[in-house]
Amino acid sequence: MNKTVIDMEDKLPQLKEQRKKRARKRLIIYISVFLLAIVGMLYMQSGLSNVKNVEVSGNESIEVEEIIQLSDLSEEVNIWNLNKEERIAGIESHDVISRADMNRRWFNTVYIQVEEYETAAYIINDDNSPVPLLENGVLHESASYTPGGAPLLRDFEQQSHAASVAEELEKMNPSVKERISDIIYSPVEEREDQLIVLMNDGWTVSSTITNFAERMEPYPAVVQELDPDQEGILHMRINPYFESFNDNGSEDDTL
Repeated sequence: MNKTVIDMEDKLPQLKEQRKKRARKRLIIYISVFLLAIVGMLYMQSGLSNVKNVEVSGNESIEVEEIIQLSDLSEEVNIWNLNKEERIAGIESHDVISRADMNRRWFNTVYIQVEEYETAAYIINDDNSPVPLLENGVLHESASYTPGGAPLLRDFEQQSHAASVAEELEKMNPSVKERISDIIYSPVEEREDQLIVLMNDGWTVSSTITNFAERMEPYPAVVQELDPDQEGILHMRINPYFESFNDNGSEDDTL
């Protein structure tokens, strides 16, 4: 018993010291959390948490400043309260932008990534200048012209007809679309949506705006059956046929 009492008397100071250490650790943790909370509140309420930098990528024909203006971002906006959906909707309201995304980077930088509609064709206007026509049917007059980048549309007086052609071109197989040089709107009484299509391989095609992509689908296989020395028009319709011209008039060959 005496030995046990002596051992306890020796351990009591150690136990008290351990409890003091644990109490000091808890106090330090409480103070640290409290100070961090105060610093966080001061940071959120100060200008340090506002947007300082905006980075934009993916834009080709739209200036960075215009995209930032559409996002309505400024140094007065808190980076932790961006209202992303609303700002993304503002960017995507532009006729040229098909998709946008927005993310925070570090403590005061916002990163915006955009995708623009592709150029489906170029409309030749009254002064014989090509104007980009986007895949959504919108004219993008501020964009530059890339020779050979897309077909040229001629004699399209109505924007709706040109927009319909743009929609069909986006459906078309790229291997067929790349072979088209010019598309001429050439309506006749029985076919108001008739098109004359000039191909890069030298053939002339007659088709329609309606189901243009579908009707042009078999073009590569059809031209392989033609005599390259023949002159005429290839009619790409429900049943393709070639209209050959010679000295005696015309001759139609169903393919």
